[in-house]
Amino acid sequence: MIAAVLPRASLAALFAVFNSRFGGAEPRQSLDEEAVARLVEQARRGDAEARQALYLQHVDRVFRTVRGMLRSGADAEDVTQDAMLTVLTSLHKYSPRAGTPFAAWVATIALNTARRRFRRRRPELTATGELPEAADDRAEPEEGLDRARQRRALLIALAELPERERVIVSLRYGAELNASDIGAAVGVEAAAVRKILERARTRLGGRIEALLVRDGGMR
Repeated sequence: MIAAVLPRASLAALFAVFNSRFGGAEPRQSLDEEAVARLVEQARRGDAEARQALYLQHVDRVFRTVRGMLRSGADAEDVTQDAMLTVLTSLHKYSPRAGTPFAAWVATIALNTARRRFRRRRPELTATGELPEAADDRAEPEEGLDRARQRRALLIALAELPERERVIVSLRYGAELNASDIGAAVGVEAAAVRKILERARTRLGGRIEALLVRDGGMR
């Protein structure tokens, strides 16, 4: 069973069930910052392969970041594509900062893109507290039923969080940013980010457990 306070590893694993159709079927090995910096410089000089490599390195992370903020997978895919287009066409504006990963800059662009969509179309809850049924949130033919239940439970639980908590959780486990980078993105001190994450994990843990038990996803 998922503990009342959701372990960090468990929440990261749950976010991993958010998959876009952009990055390919196989997971990609994460590049270190030095390798990413080389790709950025090559892409700035017009290297199409470097641009493609940057896209593939970050697109699924962007999708995982914005998925829980938006109404549907289709919305999340639109935002992901818009955000990645902005990233790739704005590389000339990127200024590396010591200790801050390129992924933090990408995540900030994704967050701002999602917020524009989020303001227009907030997640809608039904009377029972569940997200409206959406075709993209049902199990794919090749997908295990437990995986689909986990994804749906996480979406419901995220939608019930206050907006700031939902954003911070998404940046931590979707974008995989640390507390300092999250704080810079949302204008909150790192210490406050850590407290918010602890509180959100407690709330998410209990809610996700209840949803999975109800849906028969826990044995």
